Amino acid sequence: MIDAPLVTIIIPIHNGILDTLECLDSLKLLEYANLRLLVVDNGSSDNSAEAISSWRQKNTMALTVITVSQNLGFTGGCNFGIRHAQGLGTEYILLLNNDTVVTPDFLSVLVEVSENNDDVGAVGPKIFQFNTDRIIDSAGVSAITTLGQPFLRGHGLPDRGQFDEQTEVPYVTGCALLIKSTVIDQIGLLDTDYVSYFEDFDWGLRIIQSGYRCLYVPHAVIEHKGSQTTQFESPTYYYFHTRNRIIFARKHVSWIPFLFAFLPYFVLYRYVRPAAKLLFHLRFQHFRTLNIGCMEGLTVRLTKPETQT
Repeated sequence: MIDAPLVTIIIPIHNGILDTLECLDSLKLLEYANLRLLVVDNGSSDNSAEAISSWRQKNTMALTVITVSQNLGFTGGCNFGIRHAQGLGTEYILLLNNDTVVTPDFLSVLVEVSENNDDVGAVGPKIFQFNTDRIIDSAGVSAITTLGQPFLRGHGLPDRGQFDEQTEVPYVTGCALLIKSTVIDQIGLLDTDYVSYFEDFDWGLRIIQSGYRCLYVPHAVIEHKGSQTTQFESPTYYYFHTRNRIIFARKHVSWIPFLFAFLPYFVLYRYVRPAAKLLFHLRFQHFRTLNIGCMEGLTVRLTKPETQT
C-alpha cells in the first residue's frame, strides 16, 4: 500500500503474559509495516511489563509498554493508550485483545477497506476460536438495541463460507477493532461507565449516529482464545454483563421501550432465568454478583464519554 497510514495497535492487559507474548509473536509477522505497538499494562502482578520488555529487546518492532499502577479496566486501559497514540499523530487505532493470534495480512485488509470508504468509521475481522478447525467465534455481530442484546454472528459454527460477504454491522467487537483517529475525535473515547463489556456496542452506536458505518470484513482473519481475563459464566462475568446491559439501556433506550420492552426482557431472560439456574446449582456467589450487578446498573450515576483526547 502506497503511503500506508500509521496504525497504532493498542493491547490492554491485566496479567496473562503467556497469551500476550503469543499475540506479539503473531504481530511481528504482519505484512503491514507502518505500525506501532502499544501495550497498556493495567497493574499486572505477573511481571508482564518485564517480560514484554525482554521480548522487545529480541525483536525489531516499534513497541512501547505503558504501566499504570491500577487496573483501569478495558475501557480505561484503551483510552489511556488512545490518548498516547493520538498525541503521536496516529491515523488509525487498532484495539486488540491480548488473547488473540492474528494472520499476516489481516491488518492490511482492514486498512485497505477503511481507506477505500470515507464513510466507514470502524472495521473488524472474521474471528475463529483459537486452535480449532475454523470454528467461528464471531463473523461480525447483530443486535437488538431496544433489548440491549448483542449477538455474535455464527458463534460456534464451522466456517463453510456462509459469512464471507462484507457486511454492515451495528458495531465492531472490541476484540479486534480498527477505527479512524478522526472518528474518535468526533465521537469521543470509550465510555468508562462500562469498565468492561458493552463498551464496543455503545461505541458502535455512537459511530453510526455520527454518520459513519461499521463493517465486518470477512477476508481479514484472526483467532481468539476468549474470556481469558473475565472467565465465561464466572461471578465477574455475571456482574458486568448484568450491570452493563442495564447501563447500556439507560443510555440508549428511550423511556417507553425501556419500560415495555427492555425491562420485561431483562427480568425474564437476564435475571429470573439465570437466577433460577444459579440457585439450583447452589452457585450462591454468582447469584450475589448477579444481584449486585442489577443494583449498580439501576443506580450508578451515568457520565458522558470524554471527547478530548
